[in-house]
Amino acid sequence: MQMPGYLDLLAHLGVGGAHPGGFMLTKEITQLEMIPESASILDAGCGTGQTMQFLKSLNYNVTGLDIDPIMLLKAKNRLKEDTCLVQGSLEKLPFEDNQFDFIFCESVLSFTNTAQSLRELNRVLKDNGVLLSVEVTKADQPDRKLSEKIQSFYGFYHLFDEQEWKSAFKTAGFKKIEVRTENDYIIEEDEPTTDFDMSENLDSVYFDMLAEHEKLREDYHQAVQFRIFRCMR
Repeated sequence: MQMPGYLDLLAHLGVGGAHPGGFMLTKEITQLEMIPESASILDAGCGTGQTMQFLKSLNYNVTGLDIDPIMLLKAKNRLKEDTCLVQGSLEKLPFEDNQFDFIFCESVLSFTNTAQSLRELNRVLKDNGVLLSVEVTKADQPDRKLSEKIQSFYGFYHLFDEQEWKSAFKTAGFKKIEVRTENDYIIEEDEPTTDFDMSENLDSVYFDMLAEHEKLREDYHQAVQFRIFRCMR
């Protein structure tokens, strides 16, 4: 059996709100953005559909995309009602040009060919559309060995620092790139940020990976942080 990766772990555990800042950050970003009710929104890398469920509760028109069929099945089970869920890759989005007003992309880009994914996200945004991206970001003076260990365990395609992220967004054609940190939001720490929808009969390897993840979390603030990027097309 091929060893599963971190994204397989998230899929089989059915983790919602796994991105940095969790669901509470998603709520704060949405509230600050004041998105018009008529907006067409793409949740790029929707996972189990936690963000979609929240946005739909606010009566937004939301399309969810994910490459993982297990994630999409759990999103369908969560959302229940007729919902637009699409299987596909950020690197080759199955959408028309200029289709969406807003795109949420929560800790997804680092797992892809970022340059290609960003070009695609830029393509499907309408003029003056907004990309809201929460991304793992390399610390200013990271511990090199820890950074390499983190990149290997999580399967990041790359690990960018803040300036490298800004450069990537700019190269892809985005303009007016704003960088925010968690300090720019009021996050209720006592509210739950993740939920789970576990697959049945999980192999023990997934619990071993979860233990390794928890161990890494104790130290990874020395090597990685996260940023919220707001980018206009």
